[in-house]
Amino acid sequence: MKKLLGLIAFILTMSGCQPPPEPLSIVGNAGIGFHPVYAQHLVHPEQHPENINVTMLVSDISVVRMLTNNAADVGMLSLDNALALQSRGGDQYCVARVIFSSHGADAVIAGRSFASKLLAGKPIRVGMEDSTLSRYIMARWLQQTGIDDSLIQRRMLVPNGHASALMSNDVDVIITYAPFTRHLIDDGGLVIFSSQDIPDEIIDVMIVRTQTWDEHRERLLEFATVSWDAALANIAEAESEVMETIAKLSELPQPELLSLMSQIKYFSAAASAEFLQQDFEQTSTLIGDQLINAGVIAQLQRLPVCAGILE
Repeated sequence: MKKLLGLIAFILTMSGCQPPPEPLSIVGNAGIGFHPVYAQHLVHPEQHPENINVTMLVSDISVVRMLTNNAADVGMLSLDNALALQSRGGDQYCVARVIFSSHGADAVIAGRSFASKLLAGKPIRVGMEDSTLSRYIMARWLQQTGIDDSLIQRRMLVPNGHASALMSNDVDVIITYAPFTRHLIDDGGLVIFSSQDIPDEIIDVMIVRTQTWDEHRERLLEFATVSWDAALANIAEAESEVMETIAKLSELPQPELLSLMSQIKYFSAAASAEFLQQDFEQTSTLIGDQLINAGVIAQLQRLPVCAGILE
């Protein structure tokens, strides 16, 4: 069989017809920050390298699971989740791009029962995704506000169940991210802490299994730089087809969508390279220390920059 496949490949090469490259799977969560590349994939697939598949998943935990199970080659997820994944051992990853930083898009949102329970020193039920990011925001919220951790009762919920849980008073507080924040706020939830309170700590990155990067560097480098920059150019025009597609994906009207996206600072390929060269190690160490203090990881393992990104 191997000889037959080799013969077919040789014939295709000699005839000038190259076989398509191996498919590569790229996954990210449903956060609004990744929507530009999801919409681009639907509207302008020609702006992506050949045989690149981009899929929007429900949550960061789904992204981590896909990577861990080798069901995906590339993950777009928060830096704290990426560092936790790297520090748990197993497959090794490298970071190919800083995609954006959150300036309010990630938040702790309180329902009507929170204030009275806090004043009375009663247990506070916190709904959150079962992810490193949620635990990180939880730790920073408690740290900055001085709320006693012993009061917190954690309830693990998938993001699309956050709004109903808060509105039905099943929880007192929700930790979530855009676009889910908007639905909670529209229903009367109050933002009591957000990524604006911890600037440049909530950063989302593109990570690649090191072996995959070595084998498919050219296509992945193109996606991490040219394709993502094209996606950012596509959202510069509010009435573009890409923005219309993002509105459909997020189920948000245009004014609310633009308001949410204003809470995100996107990095161009050039800005990403500059951050990776100058600030990435310090930021990773800061986040790693918080993850250790929160008991998420025992020891931080460095996440290196993918080869060729800084050249």
